[in-house]
Amino acid sequence: MRGRFFLVTLLLCAAGLGAHRANAQQASNPGFLFLPFQNKSDFTGKWEVGIDVPRFLSAYIKERYRIPTVSSVVVQNFASELGGAVDDVKTWTALYHRFGVRYLVAGELDVFDVSRFMTGQPLLGGYEAFKGEVSISFIVYDLDRTSSSAVPIWIKKGEASGEFADRSLALTLFGKQTERTIEYRELDKIRFGSEDFNRTVIGQACFQLAEHFALSLERTMPAIKAWGMTNPDSVLRLGQSLDSISLKFKPRAVIGEVILVEGQSAFINLGNEDGVRMGQQILVYRDQVSMKSETESVGELRVTEFRGAHLTLTRIVNGQKSIHVKDKFSITVLR
Repeated sequence: MRGRFFLVTLLLCAAGLGAHRANAQQASNPGFLFLPFQNKSDFTGKWEVGIDVPRFLSAYIKERYRIPTVSSVVVQNFASELGGAVDDVKTWTALYHRFGVRYLVAGELDVFDVSRFMTGQPLLGGYEAFKGEVSISFIVYDLDRTSSSAVPIWIKKGEASGEFADRSLALTLFGKQTERTIEYRELDKIRFGSEDFNRTVIGQACFQLAEHFALSLERTMPAIKAWGMTNPDSVLRLGQSLDSISLKFKPRAVIGEVILVEGQSAFINLGNEDGVRMGQQILVYRDQVSMKSETESVGELRVTEFRGAHLTLTRIVNGQKSIHVKDKFSITVLR
């Protein structure tokens, strides 16, 4: 009798272990699906910016965090083959079961603009400058909970933007076009997300947008920095989600320090040559140890002006009374 009880117990344990393994295989991995964004910008060029911008974000998140992402192009093609709409929960559930990643990003492209500023006489000489600007509104949905409840369940709503101005004021003489002028007029001929694109003012603005978007995700999901590709299946999922955009950057963490605080302003000991970018948002910590936890930040800065190669003026966005001299921060530099 005792032997039979032991055998039954052993069989039940084995069955339970098998069920656990089956559930583990069906469980989703951390990662993101990007829907095409609704384009509300005034951009009228040849790029499909409602698809290209989330596609850029997908590539950035994939390469920065080394986690699976599924781009807006892949999502659109999948929905077309399925015969469903990309904003239909049934399509989301099918995407969830197909790619096995947990989060879905939907959004609107509010601004996508490249502008040119000129002074002087066009046929004699003058100065010109260029600016790229892009901003989005987005919602992140939890597909684990959405697929089980059959209604959209969101975990974050937010906004992100990027702006890059080439204030070099290139000199134009006797109507001769500068490299930036030629680039501006032939912008549509550059492939979105290519290395040539990334060097343009709008390409740099897209990088700033992607960084602001990533930091926004980190505030809601601090664990995103540790997800990585920690199991063999992640490599397969990453391969399934590959898109033609590959930003090919190598992220590197650089530690900086607050060196002066004046009212709502703070100076930091890193500048544009260190990889700091205009408009960049920076979380500040009391020391390097506390950087391991997003919740231990003492405030947030926004870059407003470069005062030198290794000196930057920032505005205190949060934590005016808690940010002090010698507080630390870390920025991700893209090389």
